[in-house]
Amino acid sequence: MTVAWAIFKKELRVSFASPLAYVFLGVFLLLAGLFFTLGVEQTGEASLRAMLSNLSISLLFLLPLLTMRHFAEEQRQGTFEFMMTAPVPLWALLLGKWAASLALCGMLLGGTGLFPLLLAYYGDPDWGIIVSSYLGMGLCCSAFVAAGMFTSSLTDEPVAAGLGGVVVLLPFWIAGGAAEVVAQEQLREVLRHLSFLTHLEPFTRGVVDSAHALWFGLFTFAFLFFTWRSVESRRWR
Repeated sequence: MTVAWAIFKKELRVSFASPLAYVFLGVFLLLAGLFFTLGVEQTGEASLRAMLSNLSISLLFLLPLLTMRHFAEEQRQGTFEFMMTAPVPLWALLLGKWAASLALCGMLLGGTGLFPLLLAYYGDPDWGIIVSSYLGMGLCCSAFVAAGMFTSSLTDEPVAAGLGGVVVLLPFWIAGGAAEVVAQEQLREVLRHLSFLTHLEPFTRGVVDSAHALWFGLFTFAFLFFTWRSVESRRWR
């Protein structure tokens, strides 16, 4: 665990040494402010539902661009081989990189903390719904980061890795909409179960269901496992 912690700190230092992290933070907060204003104006409710719903789809596109450098950049710079021969357990490497990206997600979401305070000042928001909504967003971030790491492990081109992450995640996002136009009942249920929206929506209503949390956990674990297999296969090439 000490090794994973060291990798975690190293990845955070690298992220904030680049202007990319600050650009992402600025863009994300700009979008959050826009979605918050439009949501309150259109619904007239003291709620973050519209803002967080729109931010979740924004993160689907943004997070793969944050994770794209994890392995692709190492391969492009020729440091991947050194990393693989270092006395570092592969699980610690994956855990450290994943946790660092998740911490960045937490900072992005933490930057939106002003908006619940504004709602509390001018209205009477349901704090239970706000907390559960942020929990759902955190689980989404966990899944998005894991998928982005997987696509980063497949190529030595960071941009291709970022675009690949979007390509992998997008079908899971639109599966719910596709389910509405499918006639076959069994296929419709499969698509609904695969959809991020199916498992995120209860959190936005204040319902913390362990089954939905487990789905996000399994999705994250699956893509971390795929990443482990991908990196392991490259080690012996």
